[in-house]
Amino acid sequence: MYFTLILENESGEQVNLSTTANQYMTSKIEGLNPPAGTISTSSYAGMNGSYLNNAFIEKRNVVISFAMRGISIEKRRHQLYHVVKPSRYIKIWYKTANIDVYAEGYVETCEVEHFEQQISGQISILCPDIYWYSRDIFYAYYSGITGAFHFPFPENDAPFPLGVYSNSNLFSITNDGDETGFTLRIEALPSDIPQEVVAVTPTIYNENGEYLQIKGDILTGDVITVTTKTGNKT
Repeated sequence: MYFTLILENESGEQVNLSTTANQYMTSKIEGLNPPAGTISTSSYAGMNGSYLNNAFIEKRNVVISFAMRGISIEKRRHQLYHVVKPSRYIKIWYKTANIDVYAEGYVETCEVEHFEQQISGQISILCPDIYWYSRDIFYAYYSGITGAFHFPFPENDAPFPLGVYSNSNLFSITNDGDETGFTLRIEALPSDIPQEVVAVTPTIYNENGEYLQIKGDILTGDVITVTTKTGNKT
């Protein structure tokens, strides 16, 4: 299976572990599958069976096994150490023919053999945030005017619309992921009128009728990020 595997540190420096030509040969990647769940149960007193106390997933552990080939191995070893540093933040970019995702974590270990004829190594990354996130961004544009101008250009003198006022103040966004949750970035585009009110008390609903409401006015140039990601503040 063809894949691309890139590690990126907090400074944006990258190392491509899928560049095989005289560089790296990734032999195995553990931790791509859903992590194991931690399930706590208690037994009934004098009865068969047990009941569930709680169930959760603690963390994801991505372990990358690779070999180093070609020349300048010592130089590339230090390049790897420069990007992949124990206890430091790391981003894992993983791409195949059907998915293009990333996960974020911290380097647990980065070990490379020194005195073997065939140099091999292993990188262990712990991801407190267990999810893979898609690199695809879904854009939804909301405007009070919908464009109506089109070609071919009218050949008669009859009036033709350049735009149509929209009376609807609702639009839907579909989450195509496997998990419930989202990160929503609301941007009010700049305008020639400073501090123009473009929206009042926007409200986000889910399919169950539950909602999150932003009280107040949104002005031109405002940027608001709403996220359900654990540990992040909206």
